[in-house]
Order: sequence, then C-alpha cells, then structure tokens
Amino acid sequence: MKKFYCNTIGHGEINLIFLSGWGFSSKIWFFIIKKIHLLYKCYLIDLPGIGINQQLNYINFQKMINILKKNIPKKSILIGWSIGGLIAIYLTIFYPKNILGIINVCSSPCFLKKKKWPGMEKNTIHHFYYQLKNNYYKTINNFLCLQTIGSEKYIQDVIKLKKIFLCEKKPNEKILKVGRKILENIDLRYEGMHLKTPLLRIYGELDHLVPQKISQILDIQWPNSKSEIIKKARHIPFVSHKEEFFIILLKFIKNFNI
Repeated sequence: MKKFYCNTIGHGEINLIFLSGWGFSSKIWFFIIKKIHLLYKCYLIDLPGIGINQQLNYINFQKMINILKKNIPKKSILIGWSIGGLIAIYLTIFYPKNILGIINVCSSPCFLKKKKWPGMEKNTIHHFYYQLKNNYYKTINNFLCLQTIGSEKYIQDVIKLKKIFLCEKKPNEKILKVGRKILENIDLRYEGMHLKTPLLRIYGELDHLVPQKISQILDIQWPNSKSEIIKKARHIPFVSHKEEFFIILLKFIKNFNI
C-alpha cells in the first residue's frame, strides 16, 4: 500500500488544513498560501488519486475519510473549497477531535438540486465528470477562465495558475468517479443543524454552482455558523478576489489565536 503524502509549509500553533475541489490538487490555493503561511502552519492536502497522491488507487469515500482523519493534527481549522468543504463538514460532524473550526468556500451540504433546495442538476454533474475524465487540461483551463471573468486585476495570477495545472498529472479516474458520487449522494443538511464547531461559509455573489440562496437558508437553519458573500465573485473567490478573501479568512482565524 502506497503512503499518503501531505505538504506542509509555515509555522504557528494553529494548523490550517486545505482541502480542494473536484479534480483539483492543493495547488489551487497557491496565492493564498503565499500570504497565510507567514502566519500559520498550512497542510496542503491532495486527496487520494490527485496531485502527489495520484498513485493511490484504493479509493472510496470512507477510505478517503479514514485517511484524512488520521492526518489532522491538533488545533486545526479545516478550509474546504467546493467538494472539499463538504468533506470538511463530514469530518467535523463525525470525527470532531482536533478540529477548532471550519471555513467552507463556495460549498454546500448538498450539491444536488432538490425540492426547496438550490443546487446543481444531475446532468450538470455528469457533464463535468465526463469533461474532466476525457479532456482534463482543457476542462480546467476553461473552468479557470469562466470563474475569473471580470477579474482583470488578477489576470496574470490566472495565467500563472493555468500554467501550474498544465504541469500537473491528471487525477486518477477513480477519484473523479468518487467525486461525482459524493456530489450526487452526500446530504448533510440535517446533521449540520447540530454542528457545534464554529463554521464560516464564504460564497461568491455570481456563483452558479453554489448559489448564494444557500447562504440565506443556512443562516437560519445552521445557528452556529455565519456567512460572507464576496461581491462579483464566482466559484473561486480566493483567486478572483484574493485580497477580499484573505481579509475574511484572517478575521475568522484570529478568533482562535492562542
């Protein structure tokens, strides 16, 4: 059995655990890590089948969770983007040991559209799955372009990020399939109501994958959490609006300073 690897950078008593979205390695956090590692110790997680853990092929959802919970140090804040946020919520609900807080970025406790619940159509999830599977680099490039429209201020950052991902290995197809199943089947709306761990939810105002309507629902239903909406941002505000994102991030983390 191959070893699970985790990159660490920075120093500090509080540990920041970064979990990425579907099909992305931890390098998606490149620009935020450049700033935040000067203040805190950062753990950059590549899920099994992605990035430096691309060769790990013993993959299903529960095995992934088991691996992650073993690698969460004491005094940790989980920062999960998109599907990474859903995984962070799951870990905190069922394995809260060592977790001080959670920051969810453009994420949802239920990604699938349901009655009285905004989300994605199943066909949208399937379409993106087949795009990632059959033409990974073009799909990532198009996604980064689409999600940073109107962010001319950071155009050079987006170009740099595209180059970074062109040098990445394609994700293992098994993890792409696991990601699709997570998006289709995991629903933590009820469990999240009883969450005791402090949770910050960050949304993009123009995000069509995780509509900001979700924030209004959870503001009422999840009493131990709060939301922030970044104006004119889409699904990756930590790239398209990194200064605003960093300020929000830091304000929340400072609540836990020891």
